[in-house]
Amino acid sequence: MRLKRHKDYKRYMNMYCKTFNFRKPYQVLADADFIQAALDQRMDLRTMIPNVLCDASKQMVTPCTMATLKSRGDEGSGAFIASKRFEKRRCKHQEPVDESICLSEIIADSNPHNYVVGSQSKKLRLKFAMVPGVPLLYIKRANMILEPPSAASLQAGRNIENQKTHASNTELQTLKAVKVSALGKVSMDAKLIKKIDAKKEVKQQKLEVKKAKILKKRAGPKEPNPLSVKKKKVAPTQPVKRKEAPTGEGSEEAPAKKKRKRRKPKSDREGDGGESGAASTPATA
Repeated sequence: MRLKRHKDYKRYMNMYCKTFNFRKPYQVLADADFIQAALDQRMDLRTMIPNVLCDASKQMVTPCTMATLKSRGDEGSGAFIASKRFEKRRCKHQEPVDESICLSEIIADSNPHNYVVGSQSKKLRLKFAMVPGVPLLYIKRANMILEPPSAASLQAGRNIENQKTHASNTELQTLKAVKVSALGKVSMDAKLIKKIDAKKEVKQQKLEVKKAKILKKRAGPKEPNPLSVKKKKVAPTQPVKRKEAPTGEGSEEAPAKKKRKRRKPKSDREGDGGESGAASTPATA
């Protein structure tokens, strides 16, 4: 990259950081054609994008973009595998839609999450150029180019600078309350000061009510950590006793229990057999 171009890119990103509160590492949303173009030019986006943005970055891709690459079959298989290395940015779509619709919903009217968009579509880049505070990347042959800030971004930057330098509405109201006499004595109009204080109190009360609502939602009975809680000891189950049948005149006798026959060991049986044999044979004279 040429030195002059590098300086320009650094100036652009500094403007986005100061005016629109961009933070490092920069979050880069890439579309399907941008990933495919990088693959065709044998670019490693994980090293090329930080070089262009002059600082660390996170490459991100939406599920809708991945679905678009997958639908291209063998042509988009390489780009689809490359997109798996990027961080996934969740979208609201349960079923994949056109990636231009998906990216437009994420960027919305003010780019609230401060994304850098990498796209090869001129139509999409022109659409995002109308939104203030959207840095745009695209690939031209073997070079990655960062577009200069759009007219909408520059105008928004001027408005923010004017708000910082000029007096606010509350400051103008306090100036109206100040009175300077002919002798040079400064005094304040009591009625206007009371009105300003009353407005401040109303605003503070509203903020306190909002904070209380948030705390109510967060606060509540917290369940204990299941790993730190002792398990309940299960009481041993006692065998259920059978009710004995009542004995009486009218009642029938209960059947006798069968006795369990036990087999004797072989050695005992042989000993018993020898003794019985000796007893049975008559004594010879």
